Amino acid sequence: MVTTSSKLLNYFLLTKPKLTALLLLTALVEALSVYNGSAGVLLALTLSVLLSCSGVNAITAYLDRDIDAVMSRTKHRPLPKKAVKEKNALIFGTLLLFAGLALASLINTYVLFWGIVGAAFVLSYNYKLKRLTPYNILIASPGGAAPLLGAYSAMSNELISLQSFLLAMLIVFWTPVHIWSLAAFYRDDYKKAGVPMLPVVKDRKKVVNAIAVFTSLYVLTTFAVFSTLSDDAFSLAIVALLNYPLIKLLLKLSDIRAHYKLFKLSNPHLGVVFILYLFLSIGWW
Repeated sequence: MVTTSSKLLNYFLLTKPKLTALLLLTALVEALSVYNGSAGVLLALTLSVLLSCSGVNAITAYLDRDIDAVMSRTKHRPLPKKAVKEKNALIFGTLLLFAGLALASLINTYVLFWGIVGAAFVLSYNYKLKRLTPYNILIASPGGAAPLLGAYSAMSNELISLQSFLLAMLIVFWTPVHIWSLAAFYRDDYKKAGVPMLPVVKDRKKVVNAIAVFTSLYVLTTFAVFSTLSDDAFSLAIVALLNYPLIKLLLKLSDIRAHYKLFKLSNPHLGVVFILYLFLSIGWW
């Protein structure tokens, strides 16, 4: 017998809560680092990002349902195991997305713009690009920066700044590292599902080089981001220490297990980078 609580849990899982939480964190960090004193705007922004990201993620679960059913890593998600009806998942995601965009429109047009741009990039990835080209994630990666850019616009009534651009580039460079590391470890899974991710269609050396390049760009961007706040040697030393595990793993990518470790490390690493940035930007460090 399916209980109400299990139904609710499956709908919650459709929103990919860990990913939604990470995107919300990046938006809140940016909002608080340039906070304009309006608690109402901050609350509206928080709800808008939460609803929009949850909605987009639920729609991507619908779009990827056939792939998820084939891959061993994802076959236990709500749609492959028939815990949620496909039509209901699409309706659920669409309602959440439009609710989030409606809230964004109440803040200002820039926030709405970034919400639409982010949704368009992510949904185009899952609808077409993911199945079309091995460079899919490079084209779609700016979508992950949209919540952050929307947060800047909410607090400043401006489209973008150097500071928000650099933070956005952190996410743009982080995304291929995160996705390609996962795809390299689960290469056979993606191949079985017919998804032409870079690690599936390119030889191992090219994949390692690509991951190394984008990890290096990500690391360099962390220094660029923090240098805009302070040229204090101690702060930059903390950033260097934070990046040390990434650099250490780069030297071990010949071992397939290092790819999985890099994937597992990338999420918390990005979160800690943003939290540290917040502490420095508001003078808590």
